[in-house]
Amino acid sequence: MRFVTMVVAGIGLGSCLLAQAGGQEQGAWMEARSLRELPAGIQALLGVGLGLAGIADRGGDFSETDASDDSMPRRRFVLGVVNGGTALVALEQGGRVYAVRAVEFKQEGSTWDAVRCAPLVSVPQRGTELVGALSGKQAGPCGGIGIRTDDGDAAPTAAAPVLPARVRPRPGA
Repeated sequence: MRFVTMVVAGIGLGSCLLAQAGGQEQGAWMEARSLRELPAGIQALLGVGLGLAGIADRGGDFSETDASDDSMPRRRFVLGVVNGGTALVALEQGGRVYAVRAVEFKQEGSTWDAVRCAPLVSVPQRGTELVGALSGKQAGPCGGIGIRTDDGDAAPTAAAPVLPARVRPRPGA
């Protein structure tokens, strides 16, 4: 009986340490200020590493206008917040009309998907601004902004009812 108690206690302690190592507490959102700080599945959907067909990192050069510039991507990462299986990402989109958009990603199993997108009035500077920008907004499918998704015919969805009130800055910020 004592051995079983020690094993159960050890498993519980290991689970707590694993949760702390992951940096994700229930309700705690971590700010991502670089594409490298996003989960790998989201990086793949955004086109990280694809050069001109992909996305520029925060502060990197990108083509803001419709002028043909084949030396830079047309999208740039602005900011993200991540909490377990949910992430919100702000992107700048160049082209005929410059736009800033927020994208919500959800993880199901080992797969990430862009589930809704919404236009932003301005570039968010902090995670709380990004979260607030999506709160209560009508959002729709993410077609046309360079994210690989199969929801092109999906109907617009209402905003998630509960969004975090505070965002914790990334460690070392």
